[in-house]
Amino acid sequence: MEKKSREQLVTEIVGLHASITMLEQRVRQYERERTALLASETRYHTVFDNSGAGTFVKEADMTISMVNPAFERLTGYTKKEIEGRMKWTDFIHPDDRPRLIRYHDERRQGQNTPTESECRIVDRQGTVKEAYLKLDLIPDTQRSIGSLVDLSQLKQARRQMKESQALFQAIVEGFEGFLYVCSADYRLTYLNPQARRRVGQDAVGEICYRVIHRRDTPCPFCVQDQVQKGQTVRFEMINPKDRRWYLSTNSPIHHVDETVSLLAMVRDITPAKRAEAALRAAEIETRKENISLRSRISQRNKFGNIVGQSPSMQRVYEQILSAAATDATVIIYGEPGTGKELVAQAIHEMSDRRSHRFVPVHCGAIPENLIESEFFGYKKGAFSGADSDRGGYIDFADGGTVFLDEIGEISLHMQIKLLRVIEGAGFTPVGSSQVKQSNIRIIAATNRDLRERITSGMMREDFYYRIHILPIHLPPLKSRKEDLPLLIDHFLNIYGGKQKPPPLTDRMLAKLANHDWPGNIRELQNVIIRYCALQVIELSASPPAHIITRPAREERPGSGQIKDLKTMLADHERRLIAQALEEHQWHRGKVADQLGMDRKTLFSKMKRYGLGSTRWHK
Repeated sequence: MEKKSREQLVTEIVGLHASITMLEQRVRQYERERTALLASETRYHTVFDNSGAGTFVKEADMTISMVNPAFERLTGYTKKEIEGRMKWTDFIHPDDRPRLIRYHDERRQGQNTPTESECRIVDRQGTVKEAYLKLDLIPDTQRSIGSLVDLSQLKQARRQMKESQALFQAIVEGFEGFLYVCSADYRLTYLNPQARRRVGQDAVGEICYRVIHRRDTPCPFCVQDQVQKGQTVRFEMINPKDRRWYLSTNSPIHHVDETVSLLAMVRDITPAKRAEAALRAAEIETRKENISLRSRISQRNKFGNIVGQSPSMQRVYEQILSAAATDATVIIYGEPGTGKELVAQAIHEMSDRRSHRFVPVHCGAIPENLIESEFFGYKKGAFSGADSDRGGYIDFADGGTVFLDEIGEISLHMQIKLLRVIEGAGFTPVGSSQVKQSNIRIIAATNRDLRERITSGMMREDFYYRIHILPIHLPPLKSRKEDLPLLIDHFLNIYGGKQKPPPLTDRMLAKLANHDWPGNIRELQNVIIRYCALQVIELSASPPAHIITRPAREERPGSGQIKDLKTMLADHERRLIAQALEEHQWHRGKVADQLGMDRKTLFSKMKRYGLGSTRWHK
């Protein structure tokens, strides 16, 4: 072997050093590429795992080798259950599976196969979901990567949108008036059939005021500016051409591009306006008649067979008018003897039922074992003595009014049966199975506190609310003594006969005025009947010593000393008021309390009798 020279050895060492340096550079380059590859793979896995779509990788045999969390959520299966264990076709709906398998095969044969399609998938619970599928081969492999996006909500939203569009179209096309849409620059974008017929063409794209109103400039009543601000504007107008009334409703339509269009709905309201004008005229006329009637009532001292001119009785008259105008159930409250039946009869006589019967029933006077047959009748043979069919009060009053006096005395069992009649469910006669109907109105009356009866369990609450629709409260006679002259004169005319009894003396009138009348009008009626027969005033609550007879030497009519009854009572009332005012130092509140009248009535009487004082107190 030749011995190498020093120069050759140096050259070889330099070359070897260069080779080592190059090798080191290649190692460093490999490390950089490996690091980049790892970083890229990390980024890939990050994107894969965090994709919102259900992403998967499948092998050539359709086995799924990798899924992301979104795929787990979409299918309901875990990563461990899917990867390497399930095929992607396991999630495809059976009806869609053949088509997607064909795509799988064609894709591997190099054919032009769709990479995007819609299909249905079935999750773990068996729920069918509509999905969008994107699936393609990974280059240089037999593996495929796919993504599934749940379209169920989108599909449902589209179906709802189509249904809404169809509904909107039906509403718009069926709208009886004119409907059109115009943009902010007044260009028409839609007209319904009625509007198209009105203008004679499909004027989409035309200027609204030129086509619809035949104007060269925007209409003076146009509300485009207000609608553009998001306001809905309604107004009525008369068309100057056809002289008809129209209602125009203008609403904003907010588009996705943030522009606003005007939706105008115009409806012909001429018939309604004419009817409204006629109704207004009728209301004015009715109001005039009502004012006139109420004015006449306020001047009346008599309403049918009811006598009284006091403010409390005027209110009762108004309530009678209101009750007569309806068919609702009425309940009349009042002490015994205040005339509850007279009020009920007045309501009946002024109502539309006046041509039919008014049937008064005194509930407290009917034995409990007979009340059902009395009200509803009975069939032949229903009980001993029932020799033939017989109708009851409800039958007898058909078309008319039944007046139930002392309604609080009816038993709970009977309340249930009457409640059925009031509610229109009919009634069944005793001994019958056939339900009968009767068209009646019920007016009830009582001197009891019915709420107290409910508390004590003597009245059903539902029955109370069905009869307590229109309440009328009759004042006792002691609270309206200003009506005494009218009532006394009324009964004297009825019971005086041809030979009129002598006028009452001042002492008699004073006694009548000072009495509290616990028996009310009925008690006064009995007192006057006795006076007409015996010429004595005997008050039921007074001892025998208080029986007042006429003095033997008392003046008789024609002597020139006797005043008429009304004047005598007025004189006595004036003296009583003046005396009470002096006793209480003209404190009107205390005087009103003592005399049993309200302050307004006291002030009126003081003014009438000329009683005044600078020392008045409230």
